Amino acid sequence: MTGPSISRRTLLRAGGAVGVAGLLGAGAVAAVGPAAVPYPDGVSHQDVALVRPEHRDSALDHLRDLTDRAAPIVDRARAAGHLDGDRFFGTEGSVADAREFLDESHPPSFETLSEARYHVRYVALALGAAAASLDDVTIGSDGPAQTGPAPGIEEFRSGLRYESDAPAEAMVWIDLIETRLHVAAIAGTNAEVDRAALDERPERVREKALARAVRNHERSVRHLDDARQFHRTFRARQSVPVRIDLASARETYRSRVREFAHDDEWYDSRRVREETPRDTAWNRLLTLAPGEETLEDARWARRDGLPGLETTTLATALAEFHGFSTGEAAVERLRGRSSVPESLLLDVKRRAVDGAYRIAATGDAFERWLLRAAARYFSKGDGYLTETDILDDRPRAHALAAYGVAAGVVDAIPSVAGVVTD
Repeated sequence: MTGPSISRRTLLRAGGAVGVAGLLGAGAVAAVGPAAVPYPDGVSHQDVALVRPEHRDSALDHLRDLTDRAAPIVDRARAAGHLDGDRFFGTEGSVADAREFLDESHPPSFETLSEARYHVRYVALALGAAAASLDDVTIGSDGPAQTGPAPGIEEFRSGLRYESDAPAEAMVWIDLIETRLHVAAIAGTNAEVDRAALDERPERVREKALARAVRNHERSVRHLDDARQFHRTFRARQSVPVRIDLASARETYRSRVREFAHDDEWYDSRRVREETPRDTAWNRLLTLAPGEETLEDARWARRDGLPGLETTTLATALAEFHGFSTGEAAVERLRGRSSVPESLLLDVKRRAVDGAYRIAATGDAFERWLLRAAARYFSKGDGYLTETDILDDRPRAHALAAYGVAAGVVDAIPSVAGVVTD
């Protein structure tokens, strides 16, 4: 006897709940010593921004329209016997799941938007797979199965202006708006196809490419609408707005990160043969290379014409770069030692955590948002102590480097945020 079927959406919801609970349970059991010292994660977008009912309705209307377009084409593909093999792998039942979701009542919330995006992704993939199997994808058309970027991306991007009476909160809104816009642009680029070139490829390759293009088009539409709606909400909430000088802030951030940034050769040339815990911690610090990856993300934001996202990412990179010197200071406390005392780990982490909690309690929205960067290094340090992917017997040395970086990030946050808010 089989049990009741479980929809994809049910699994999504249950998996999220079980995942969080499972992680909390594992942490409570496994974490000991320094890894058991809690730290604030910082605010996320939803701690500052909000979803209006109109935004919720727009997301649900898009999903409803997409589902209405997809249903008859999926039915045609099914009737034609095209559901065999892997054409519909991972998408079977997605239209029914979306209808179930749409039949329910949903509050205006980030969770509702996230679930709508989830269903858009899979309904669009089912639509694309069905239409491709029927050879019913017309490139660049206004038909049911569309490809290419969402219309209006460039117009929206070029028209973005930010004025606010609360610049600290505005920086979090700006990051949210331009992150959604960035995803819309990337998905739109991935939705572009050359049908003439595809027609020369094997049938299954052509079908998969067209299905992905349709999926990415709808994702581009969904994320662009989210960016627009958040921008409208942001503007509507300003009572006496003044222009935020993002250009000046970016130049300041760029100038400061140039003092820290290095290329791969710089890091590679400073690696040492690992004979002591200090050597291991030093090499870990070089591997972490705080700030470098985030700086590269900022460069991508600049190349993609997203000045607000570049600004927030540069700010994060600058805070992370400050972590190198404090990480190095922590590593130097191992000089002459044959092991890493737990008391040293606790001392370094607690100093960083104390500062993080002060910011969490009294900092402005942008400062608390930047705490996410410190949280990543706290998490890395905890992971080195509790996980099993360390290939040597010195997990404390790895953790010390990460905690040292976190301390520097925390120390730098007020001055980094002040470039915009002071």
